Amino acid sequence: MKEGTLSRPGLLVTAVIAAGFTAGFLIAGYQENRVPDERPALVVTAPPVEMDLSLERERERSRLKEELERMLVTAGDDLGEKIKNELWELTLRAAMEKEVETLLAARGYLGNTVVIQPRAVTVVIKGANLSPSEAAAIGQMTAEITGFPLEQIRIIE
Repeated sequence: MKEGTLSRPGLLVTAVIAAGFTAGFLIAGYQENRVPDERPALVVTAPPVEMDLSLERERERSRLKEELERMLVTAGDDLGEKIKNELWELTLRAAMEKEVETLLAARGYLGNTVVIQPRAVTVVIKGANLSPSEAAAIGQMTAEITGFPLEQIRIIE
């Protein structure tokens, strides 16, 4: 046999296959990591106002709930009862808000958010041009569900 040639043909085939795979992986890795010439445009859309209000309401409620739960750990019996009552009120307010929002949506007012505070209720209906009778009906329904008098219910269009 001549010098410089491999004595086994299988070894030559294995070396060629290994070199091919290595080259393939290197090329594939290079193409995956390559930065495209054109970058997609960044599209930013502002969320609707009622979404912002709903999210803010949920954030505030969550923060208050965490604070009350933290206080409950170290509170005595009397204070603990007051904190438990406040947590229960928070839960009731959330349920009433959801009920009013659901009924408003069923009546066709899809862009709505209801926020119940300790002394007032705010009903936000986006994109509606309410007549006085529609506003009165919304106020009456909200008063019945929440137990707040009409004077403490604000309807914002």
